[in-house]
Amino acid sequence: MLSASPAWQDALAWVQAVLAGMATPPVIALVLLLTTLLLEDLAIAAGVALAAQGAISWALSLLAVAGGIALGDLGLYALGVASTRVPWLRRRYVGETSQRVRERITRRLSTAVLLARVIPGLRLATYTACGFVRVPLAPFTAWVLLAVVVWTVGLYALSAGIGHALAARLGLPLPVAVALPIVVFALALPLWHRLHSFLRRATP
Repeated sequence: MLSASPAWQDALAWVQAVLAGMATPPVIALVLLLTTLLLEDLAIAAGVALAAQGAISWALSLLAVAGGIALGDLGLYALGVASTRVPWLRRRYVGETSQRVRERITRRLSTAVLLARVIPGLRLATYTACGFVRVPLAPFTAWVLLAVVVWTVGLYALSAGIGHALAARLGLPLPVAVALPIVVFALALPLWHRLHSFLRRATP
């Protein structure tokens, strides 16, 4: 998620430098796609801001961001597959995964993929486990694509709707206004998740 960490600052500086030197729609789309592999929230915020600015079309921006997110998710599946042959990867990313886990994931693949897309911290564990236990690739890919499309289109629509209202009421520049909801969402979601976990542990 978005934060003031050095990784966020370095990624933002990288995006700005590339866009300043080669600000054509295909290059911007490529940069957005690659940025999703570093910081997904940054890519979404940048994508809506650049589309609102007119530097890239909304359709191309959405396609680049959704495509990058989907590639990253499939990469986690590939990491799980690689873990079957590389012990240190298995210890680092998979842990103990039994046949029972395979059966549970296979029976509830749609639920597992969709929940992992929206709940912080689940995606790495769920998608690598899917690869490790060799969940069939075709249905996994189909559910990942559906989850990514719904997630990305939803965030784009939310940021555009709220952003235009903020720009009209507060006089904010439109690119800033449409990116702001994504930034707030990215900061609020992990905080809510941590608070929920804390309250659950504190409840007798």
